[in-house]
Amino acid sequence: MSKISQNMIYKMRSKSPQILYAVSASLGAFVIGTILGWSSPTLPMLESGEAVSFEVTSAGAATAGSLFGLGAVIGAVPAGAVSSAFGRKVSLLVSEAHVLFGWLMIAFPQAMRMLYIGRILQGVGCGAMCAIIPTYVGEIAEADIRGFLGGMYQLFIVSGIFYSYVLGNVLTYSQLNFACAMWMFVHIIAVVYMPESPYYFIRAGKTEKASDQLARLRKYGHDFQAELKEIQTFVDDEQKNQYTAREVLEKDVNRKALIIGVGCMFFQQLSGINVLIFYLKHIFESSGSNISPALSTTIVGVTQVVMTFVAMLVTDKWGRRTLMIYSMTSMGISFMALSYYYFVKTHNFKIADSLSWLPLAAIIVYIAMFSVGCGPLPFVIIGEIFSSELKSLGTGIATATNWILVWLVTCLSTPLDTLIGPSGAFFVYSGFCFLGMLFVVNRVPETKNRSLAEIQSDLEKY
Repeated sequence: MSKISQNMIYKMRSKSPQILYAVSASLGAFVIGTILGWSSPTLPMLESGEAVSFEVTSAGAATAGSLFGLGAVIGAVPAGAVSSAFGRKVSLLVSEAHVLFGWLMIAFPQAMRMLYIGRILQGVGCGAMCAIIPTYVGEIAEADIRGFLGGMYQLFIVSGIFYSYVLGNVLTYSQLNFACAMWMFVHIIAVVYMPESPYYFIRAGKTEKASDQLARLRKYGHDFQAELKEIQTFVDDEQKNQYTAREVLEKDVNRKALIIGVGCMFFQQLSGINVLIFYLKHIFESSGSNISPALSTTIVGVTQVVMTFVAMLVTDKWGRRTLMIYSMTSMGISFMALSYYYFVKTHNFKIADSLSWLPLAAIIVYIAMFSVGCGPLPFVIIGEIFSSELKSLGTGIATATNWILVWLVTCLSTPLDTLIGPSGAFFVYSGFCFLGMLFVVNRVPETKNRSLAEIQSDLEKY
């Protein structure tokens, strides 16, 4: 075994407590993924009448899928304040309680409104977890492993989506609901046994409890008392420098950072990714491709998981800005190809029949490039681009923007498809991909291997 491999194994062993508890918290991201992926296999079941006892129209099914995003906005906005007041563990358990009631509504609906309420409740819980999980993982991890552990969040989400895609091809509506909901209970058990964030107890003035929790997070022999003093100093400095939102946004560099953070989230969602995830099976069914929708969704799910893992490995090597530019350009080309396929399918079926491979190929390329760039990197960028005084406000605004657009884009996807057809819809999404690429070229600085001070200096140039 090479010396590098031995050092890596030793490092992983020495960090095993924080890895374990980061995984425990990140299981919530897997829960989020199962709920995001739920729409693709279940909406055709709902429309066909095989899932529930009442009639579900195409518009009703689409609304049920999109209301998740609205609920996520409701959950994400107060999540930071709630977790600061009650702790990360309690907040995660409260979030999962919303998910639990959401699954009960969706699994045993007696009317369409129960599906709507269930999706909103799931969204509330998942939106809150989206804000709490990265915060908790960042607070328990040491600096030299924080990036890797933080990358697990996106990996767990896409793994959950893949899980729903695969099981949705072989299970009934009720069986799929149970198979997805069980991960919520796994996460709840994991959260009960994981330690609270030391930062929470320090902010609450409970230094002794913070020391106890930090001792659980570090291997025996680690000088956690020195680390505890560093946390105390960080929190003291943070509490000394309190600014109003107006004072923060009066600074030109902060306004630029906010535009970048919100802009990255805006173009991430306007690229059409959640339309693809929510309605993937329906898209393959409507395309008329010779490849079965079940196989197509499975292939896409595998691609998403693999490429998200690749993104964890290459982000620090290739840079955020470069990956975002190549990602959005390739996504735009992929959707242009998909738009062309639907166009010829309408006007020249013979040509379309010879291109039956194109929908799957275009979507695989789109998902692969989204997974290495436009998917994970906006969240990385907002973690780096905001100054300490803007971080809380900026992250909240950017996250809320993301979920509002998830809801709007998925809600409007069916009317857009009806108005201009799938060819026109994918052409519009491709346009936003290219606009996003131009936004990154002109507004987003490279943050790879740059200190916070250097990033803030770079922003002055944009």
